[in-house]
Amino acid sequence: MKLIDELNQQITALETEVRSLNAEKKIDEAKAKLEEIRSVKEQIKIEEELAQGEVRKVEKKVEEKRQAKQEGLQVNTVPTNTDEYRMAWYKVLTGRQDEMTGEERSMMQKVMTENRSLTGTTDKDGGYTVPSDISQQIIESIKELNSVRNLVKVVPKKAPTGSYVVRKGTAAKLYNLQEKEALRELKNMEFEEIAYNVKKFGGFIPAPNELLADSFLDFVAEIKAWLVESSLVTENEEVLYGAGGTTGIEGIITSGKYKTIAAPAVVDIAFLRKVKNMIKQGYRQNAKFIVNTQAFELLSNLEDKNGRGYLAVDPRNEDAYTLFGRPVEIYDEVKTDEVTNKTHILFGDFQRAYFMFDRQSFEIKATDVGGDAYITDQTLFRGIERFDGKVIDPEALVVVTDVVVAETETV
Repeated sequence: MKLIDELNQQITALETEVRSLNAEKKIDEAKAKLEEIRSVKEQIKIEEELAQGEVRKVEKKVEEKRQAKQEGLQVNTVPTNTDEYRMAWYKVLTGRQDEMTGEERSMMQKVMTENRSLTGTTDKDGGYTVPSDISQQIIESIKELNSVRNLVKVVPKKAPTGSYVVRKGTAAKLYNLQEKEALRELKNMEFEEIAYNVKKFGGFIPAPNELLADSFLDFVAEIKAWLVESSLVTENEEVLYGAGGTTGIEGIITSGKYKTIAAPAVVDIAFLRKVKNMIKQGYRQNAKFIVNTQAFELLSNLEDKNGRGYLAVDPRNEDAYTLFGRPVEIYDEVKTDEVTNKTHILFGDFQRAYFMFDRQSFEIKATDVGGDAYITDQTLFRGIERFDGKVIDPEALVVVTDVVVAETETV
C-alpha cells in the first residue's frame, strides 16, 4: 500500500476518535487529536510534492529520449560525470588495466562503442570520453583565451547530425492597426532549417611514461593543457578558414557567402564608414570589427584633420578600442599574405552570422605499442574533438578583402 493511502486511512481513524472524544466532552483530548490530523495532512502534502517531483523527472527523461530519437541521437548510456567513471578513465589511459574491476572494464567498453558509432567506421575512430567536468574545464580554459568561442554563437549538440531552426533578418516596425482590423504578416523575419554534421578533428602527442606514474591531478593537468592549446588553434583556424563541403567546416573568410568589398590601395575613414553601413542598422547594434595586429596598426594610424586618432579607447576598458562606437578586437588568426602583404577586416554581428555546433566533449585514447612508442618508452595519446560550423545569416557580416598592411618589397 502506498504511504499516502496509509496516511489517509490514519486521518479517517483519527477523525472518528475526535468525534467520539468530542461527544464525551473530552475537549482537550479532541484538540490534541485534531493537531495530529493537521500534522498527518502536512505529511501528505510533502509526500505529494515529492511524488510530483518524481513524475516530472520521469516526464523529463521521456521527453529527452523522444527528442533524442527525433534527432537520430544515440543516447549515452554511461554518465561521464561520476567518480567511478573518472577513476576508470584514469586507469585505462595510464596502463593500469590490471587494477580495473569487471564493472569498470564493461563501462569503458560501452563508452568506446558509443564514440565509435559517431563516425560509423572502424575501431580506430573510437576513444574514451574525457570526464564531463574535465571537458567543461577545457572549454572554459579555451574561452579564457583569444577564442572564436567568444566571437560566434556556440550551439551545444549531443547528436552527431541534425538540423537547427534559425531566425534571419532584422526587426521592422509593427503596423499601425485600427480596432478590429486584421493583423498583417511581418515580412522582415525568415526562419530556416540549418543542417549540421559534426566533423572529427584529432591528433596525437607522445608522452614519457614517467608522466603516467604521476598523480591523477598531474596527469589531468597535462591532458587539459594539451587539449586546450590544440583545440584553440584548431577551432580558430577552422571557423575562420574552414574548407566547407561535406567534410569540412564552413569558414567565415573562405565560405564566400558574406558580403565582400575590396579595400582601396589606401584605407581611410570614409571607406571604413562605408563598410559599417553595408549591413543594416539592426545588425550594427551588436557588430564589431575583427582585425589582426597589422590591420589594427593601420587603423591606429588613421587621424582626423586635427591629428586625433579615429580609433578610440573604450572608457570601460583601457585595453579595448572602438571605431564608430563599435568594438575592435584583435585575432591574429586572421592571416596576412606574406607575398602581397594583404589581409582581411571583418565587420558584423558574428553571433547572428555564424554558429558553431559543438559536441562539448573530448575523447582520448592511449597506446604504448603504436608507432615508435614501444622503443622510445613513451605513450602516444590521441585526442579527438567534434564540432561543425555554419554560415547562418550572410546579411549580418561584411568581409573586407585586399587590405594592404605593409609595403611590398620590390626586387
